[in-house]
Amino acid sequence: MNPYEVLGVDRSASAEEIKKAYRTAAMKNHPDRNPGDHKAEERFKKVARAYEVLSDPSRRDAYDRYGTTDDPGSAQGMGGMHDIFSGFGLDDAMRAFMENFGFSSGGSGSRVVQGDDVTVRVNLDLEEVALGGRREIEVERNISCGECSGTGADKASGTESCRNCNGMGKVSSVRNTLLGSFRTVDQCHVCNGRGSIPKKLCGHCRGKGFEKKKSTIAVDLPAGLSKGHYIRLRGQGHFPGQGGVPGDLRLLVNNIDYGPFIREEENLVYPLTISYPQAVMGHEFSVPLPEGDSMSIKVPSGTHAGTRIKQKHQGLGRINRRGRGDLLVEIDIHVPGKVKKSEKELLKKLEDSPSFKIKKK
Repeated sequence: MNPYEVLGVDRSASAEEIKKAYRTAAMKNHPDRNPGDHKAEERFKKVARAYEVLSDPSRRDAYDRYGTTDDPGSAQGMGGMHDIFSGFGLDDAMRAFMENFGFSSGGSGSRVVQGDDVTVRVNLDLEEVALGGRREIEVERNISCGECSGTGADKASGTESCRNCNGMGKVSSVRNTLLGSFRTVDQCHVCNGRGSIPKKLCGHCRGKGFEKKKSTIAVDLPAGLSKGHYIRLRGQGHFPGQGGVPGDLRLLVNNIDYGPFIREEENLVYPLTISYPQAVMGHEFSVPLPEGDSMSIKVPSGTHAGTRIKQKHQGLGRINRRGRGDLLVEIDIHVPGKVKKSEKELLKKLEDSPSFKIKKK
């Protein structure tokens, strides 16, 4: 389903327009305003899910590019369109509603703290884009503390029950709104939902539960990547410490060196300049290939400037399909700016020759 259609906004809608449309639709279809109306409940869930997609710049960009909110480099994202509303229940919709209307989390369970994402920019060469490949990248990130295993507590001292939440990991409160009273259950900010706190802080990480470290990660690059494309590696980002889970690593394509080629989607264009006699009589040329090799092509006699000679399956790999695009050799004819007197005489003879006369249509 289309999140723009669900919220009734154009693809060019601003963030404020999307937020306004979400508020209007969410209030209209809220379960408290439509008791017993299961259709309204379904609409409410779809509205909340659509806003979660369009309010997140990276997820909105993924949907605009690929028609899905899956990661482009993942197995699901490579498969094409998916239902972005699957697996989204009323509890999720209510939580999204409460959070987006300025309340704290409305779920009955504690929320796991997730670490920040790490973005690494890479420059790719033509062969990597054409065929894909493996790239090793160096990344500096927060990882679980080796001394306390991420708990932030001194090993010898251990932990004790959190007094703020009485060891429950969550605290509840009631707020009154135009729609009635809402009871919200939030993660305890003292223990971050764990229910326990260190008796004594870890001396190595000073209670943070993480330490900064550089490491090398191998990333498989799919063929067909373009500038601005990113690959998300789940759980490879910053570790937040104290019971949390790591964020993601985003590998962002910063630039691509296409060498002598010009990219046209999945095809590559190679400009080939030939002489006028070669265009008239035909000639064989060697042209480069994106993987570094070369191949011979035949330019037939009578070839005009602007002609494109197609070499099938010699272009770029396809990001979401099998096979490769084509290599298009585009012909340009060199016209000398100055010629010798003897050459002018030859050209004059050719101009008067029947084969070189311009035939009127």
